[in-house]
Amino acid sequence: MKTILKYIDIKLMVIIGLIITILCLRSCGVTQDPTIIKVGGKPYQVIKHTVDTMYISTTQTVYKPGKTIYKEIPIYVEIPGHIDSSEVIRDYYSKVVYKDTLKLKDSLGYVAVTDTIFKNNILGRVWDSHVNKMIVKDILIVKELPKNQIYLGGSLGMNSQNGFTSIGPSVLFKTKKDKQFSLGVGLGLNQTIYYQGGIYIKLWENGTNGK
Repeated sequence: MKTILKYIDIKLMVIIGLIITILCLRSCGVTQDPTIIKVGGKPYQVIKHTVDTMYISTTQTVYKPGKTIYKEIPIYVEIPGHIDSSEVIRDYYSKVVYKDTLKLKDSLGYVAVTDTIFKNNILGRVWDSHVNKMIVKDILIVKELPKNQIYLGGSLGMNSQNGFTSIGPSVLFKTKKDKQFSLGVGLGLNQTIYYQGGIYIKLWENGTNGK
């Protein structure tokens, strides 16, 4: 019988020791300070912050007749003494196409310009734009900061032999880190006053943050 009691005592001490170790690890563990922002002057804790950048391509093509394009007053220069008249006439009646592309910064796209020259004038101009609109989605999920809380309640003591044993008020204090402390006073049937206290540390939470 003594051997059994000794075995039970050792087993009970091991279990108690493991529980105390777990509580210490939970209580003394190093945790990273949460990010705090203010919304409307009120502080909140940041739960999740994601930034997503998207590019939406927009295309536009515009044609402008040459007569609508602004032209400055011509500046005349001295004509060389020997010129090839047939070459001048052939160039005058030729349609020459000029193309140029302007690339925008930061991968925003490009603008292409095509000019058609005929009889020393711009016959028409086409500009083709391919511009990427950048849209930034900034999603911020926050929650209210934890607060110290005080609860007022009562306790009722009973056993299997005498039934009701004591009754009295109790106060529970919950910290910002979800630790709870209780303190109570009880009055028994024999007019004996009982004092009780306790501490509770959260080990597990069922929800988004507790898995």
